Amino acid sequence: MKFFSFISRVIIALAYIAGAAVLVMMGITVIDVILRMLNTGITGAYDLVRACGVISVACGLPYLTAVKGHIAIEYFYHKSGKIQRIVLDIIIRTTSLVLFGILAWHTFKHGISLFSKGEVFPNLGLPVFWIPFVISLNSVLMMIVFIYHLIHPGKEYIKP
Repeated sequence: MKFFSFISRVIIALAYIAGAAVLVMMGITVIDVILRMLNTGITGAYDLVRACGVISVACGLPYLTAVKGHIAIEYFYHKSGKIQRIVLDIIIRTTSLVLFGILAWHTFKHGISLFSKGEVFPNLGLPVFWIPFVISLNSVLMMIVFIYHLIHPGKEYIKP
């Protein structure tokens, strides 16, 4: 289906963004530590690292879910019988679908609120409204992955 194919390309692109955010976080931290030994530092390093942390988690989560990379869930699946696995999968995916729907809605509303208030990072002065939008977008992608897994039980959405 073309829709799921398009979404899988978006999820993979966001996974690369998540990886890049981790590298940026590491780079900023290393450079800031070195500069602090020289009695200077990067202004807003904490703000940048926080933003990159959110980006890395939010953008990496849909890929992890699409490849069924959650270890804790797999542990319980292997300890259960076939019928129990199906029931457990349906319960977990449906519950997750609802929870991520709520998360998507509330983070989107929060992003609009931050935008209307003009909230900015304390040290950098850059707007922060986009961060809840990133979380909301990735929550919607998670919901699409859950729907795919409910329609196609036992299959990964994306092959690792």
